[in-house]
Amino acid sequence: MLRATFCRGFWPLALCAFGATSSAATANVTRAPIEPSLASSSPCESGAVGAPNALDAQDAQDEAASEEELAAARSEADRKRRRGDRSGARRDLEELLDLDEADAESRALLARVRLDEGEWEKAAKAAERAVADAAKRSVPERSTEVRRLAARVLAELRLERGDAPAALAALEGVADPADPRDAWLLGRARADAGRRDEARAAFEAGAQSPAAGTWEALLAKARCQRRLGFLERASQTLVAALETAEAVERSEEPELLVELAELYFEADGEVDHAQTKRRSPVPLLERALALDAGNERARLAMFEIYRFNWVRQRRNAGEILNELLLANPRSIAGLIAATSSDLDDGQLLNARNRLRQLDELAPGRREVKTLHAALAWVEHERERAETLLGELAAIDPRDSEPEREVGSHLNELYRFAEAVPFLKRAVERDPTDHRAWTQYGRALANTGDENGGLAALVQAEEAAAGRADAWRNNTRIVLQKLARDYLNEPRGELSFAWTPAPAPVFRTYWIPFYASERAELAQRYGFTPSPTHIEVFDTWADFSVRSTGFEGFPALGVCFGPVVTAVSPTSEMRGNFSWARTAFHEFTHVIHLGLSHNRCPRWITEGLATWEEENKNLYWSRNMRRDLVDALANDDLIRVRDMNRAFRSSRILFGYYQSGLVCRMWIERHGFPALVRVLEAFDRGADLDRALTEVFSTTPEAVDREFEAYAREHVKDLAIEPRWSDATIAKLRIRRSGAAPEKAADKRAWGEDLCSLAWGEWQRGRRLDAEQTLRRLDAAGSALALPRAYFLRGEIALSRDLDAEAHKAYLRGLELGGEDFRVRMALGKTLLQQGEKAKAEEHFLAAEKAFPGYAERELAAEIALSELYAQSDRTDDAQRAVARWLERNDDYGFALSVARWHAKQGRAAEACVYFQRAAEVDPFRRELHVAWAEALEAVGDFAAAAREWTVAGEVLADVDADAPEPLAPTEHARFLGRAAENLVKAGRMEEAAAAAKRALTLDPDCAAALSILGN
Repeated sequence: MLRATFCRGFWPLALCAFGATSSAATANVTRAPIEPSLASSSPCESGAVGAPNALDAQDAQDEAASEEELAAARSEADRKRRRGDRSGARRDLEELLDLDEADAESRALLARVRLDEGEWEKAAKAAERAVADAAKRSVPERSTEVRRLAARVLAELRLERGDAPAALAALEGVADPADPRDAWLLGRARADAGRRDEARAAFEAGAQSPAAGTWEALLAKARCQRRLGFLERASQTLVAALETAEAVERSEEPELLVELAELYFEADGEVDHAQTKRRSPVPLLERALALDAGNERARLAMFEIYRFNWVRQRRNAGEILNELLLANPRSIAGLIAATSSDLDDGQLLNARNRLRQLDELAPGRREVKTLHAALAWVEHERERAETLLGELAAIDPRDSEPEREVGSHLNELYRFAEAVPFLKRAVERDPTDHRAWTQYGRALANTGDENGGLAALVQAEEAAAGRADAWRNNTRIVLQKLARDYLNEPRGELSFAWTPAPAPVFRTYWIPFYASERAELAQRYGFTPSPTHIEVFDTWADFSVRSTGFEGFPALGVCFGPVVTAVSPTSEMRGNFSWARTAFHEFTHVIHLGLSHNRCPRWITEGLATWEEENKNLYWSRNMRRDLVDALANDDLIRVRDMNRAFRSSRILFGYYQSGLVCRMWIERHGFPALVRVLEAFDRGADLDRALTEVFSTTPEAVDREFEAYAREHVKDLAIEPRWSDATIAKLRIRRSGAAPEKAADKRAWGEDLCSLAWGEWQRGRRLDAEQTLRRLDAAGSALALPRAYFLRGEIALSRDLDAEAHKAYLRGLELGGEDFRVRMALGKTLLQQGEKAKAEEHFLAAEKAFPGYAERELAAEIALSELYAQSDRTDDAQRAVARWLERNDDYGFALSVARWHAKQGRAAEACVYFQRAAEVDPFRRELHVAWAEALEAVGDFAAAAREWTVAGEVLADVDADAPEPLAPTEHARFLGRAAENLVKAGRMEEAAAAAKRALTLDPDCAAALSILGN
């Protein structure tokens, strides 16, 4: 819980701290009513004339007591609503209305309950009746308060549905601008009606109202202050509101917690700062939801935060929104957020369906019209999009939000070039819109105008007036670093940015590699891309920020279309990835995005690029077969319609892998040209459904079924126990809670399910539960002697150091016809420890057959075999085993080891293949280039040998992972001399002479150089 000395749990803002860098139990007491003035009665209500007699006084006293009880009942009903018990609140209010149908206060509160439930028609009917009944009250003082309450509820309802004129009509002649509750609604209604100056006047009146009042009035005052941009004052008012609420309600108020959380998010923007950590919005939202689980604003705020900052992995943003809509499918705010999210993810069918709902519920909302405009533009209905935007501008010419939102959606879809004009118009319409400036900077930077993007982000920070934004701050810092510290090297249609130290090696490999792949891919796709800029970052953090705005992005390269970002092999990820594979993958995106004008769903471009990797080199495989086995077992494949969203979740890496397999399936069955036609279909404006129908005559749902069968075939020869999910275990626990069935086939399925359940319990560390489940199998009789049950018994025994018992259980499972990679590996390792090398080898070989090329090298059968062979001086067998593992995996050390083995055996051509693979992982190793150069000489590739001798001299000691001493001038001269000799053999005499002259500047006695120059 957050703490402060002045108020439990809350911190007022101090916006000047940012810029350059980045609950008590409910007491059982009578509650004050929501309208404080209604808690007491006017003497006039008794209807007495003249001096009251004793009977009149008693009647008045009874009537006052009754009214006080009635007010308390209303207050308690509204408190139930605010604590999530909306059905209870509705029942209580309906009971009050049964006693008095003209009770306008109760009916207004009932309308608010209906509003919370998404029962818009019933809410409207109740609110209108409340206004009418309130107007009939005979006592003026009382009538005014009731009418204002009813009018506020009706106005709020009409604003939610997008009818600003009707909301103003409800407030007209009733609202008191000096009351911040009325001022807040007047301001909103006027703003939505395009009466911007009048709206500001209303907000100013609400913001300047006296500090004292109910917590509801203080909340409205804070909202007015926040709308005007006075965030510090708003935070102070909210702290006062929280104190007031706790004093009256003996509990925190969810709406106050949500408002404060939203304010913190607006002010702090997820910036990692000591002060912001003390006022994180998420704990406040969690406290609000603990009090009111159905609080829509809390869920929407949580969704917005998790959507903004993808680094937050504890919750999935989409799941938060789905929970809201599951509870209230007619939530207007929820549907707007979901439609916006659908547009960002390319879920156009969902967006269209939700917009149809919104057209029924809230056709006048500016956000709904803006979403229609964005969808129209995305679907190539450009005239309609511009017409809709024009209609919105006619109502409020100074409102930049519609064009900003269209541009933002295009940015999310990587259609940056299309976003630029909209965002330019947005900042011209309202130069103080810091969010528009931020999106404008993003679009400019990702179309290759980094300087323009940086200037826009600087302008955004100025316009933000102290509001922080982690994405904006992070991106600005990296763009400044790019401008200050990186070299910019143009090479024809390609240009590169990298730091000076590794530049010579980059020039040698990156430039020809990109040029070659550009030519190859352009020919194959029949499309030549526009100029492309490649940025290579020395640190993974800088790459991640430049690519996503935050650190920790689990990728190695990103393509925005004309801009590619990549991690340098000198980064902290060194030795763990192939820069060549990353470069090839990203440049295929240059083609895909260019061919489709960035209109193809991300998952298809990622899938096609992943297929391209494997098609070029099998060892560039993602090798996530283990994860595919798990997904199939748990019925957890990503559905085609949800694939784009996987790239915003913790399943992003599996999203790459599965989308690659889907594209592989299509290419195998329809041919590669079909995928080009898919890209062209998206370029013409087709959505996913239309593109699949046009090219493959299928639907997304049919693709799901087809792919599941394809995936099962893909892994059918693999034998490994799946990792069972929590959801699967929960289902199995319910489904198999009874006794064993009588029929043999049903009993077998029952037993397999129990095995899965036991394995799932064991995988979660619940050994006793797993053993109890296994005992249920034993009780079913010997007919259920299942291999997987014995394998689990073996694993449990092994964990308790009962090696003999484990060995016996494993072998029994194998005798029963079972097979499992992990079982074979466990047997092999225990036998190897016992000195039984021959038997260990037998099991390791069986493990390799059960799962060849297992991705984790510490668990891979081939690597275990290589170690076993090395212990037995079987060097050739050891290297062959490693080479088999390298068929599906990349590793610098293993590739270099196999290369040296081939070279030592006189197989220079084979050695060169593995030397190149090593260089594709880490080219900043001098010893690699020397060994590769010698192998190239042996095969007669003298030009390439000259390149390697040259690069060997250019690898600086401070970037060489082998940490050698700085290269001596004489040694450097020797490398250049060898390069010159090879250039002569390649017939490149001028280059040979230049290399020789460089050698002599380092060592005047360099024999090779002197010989070439004739000295």
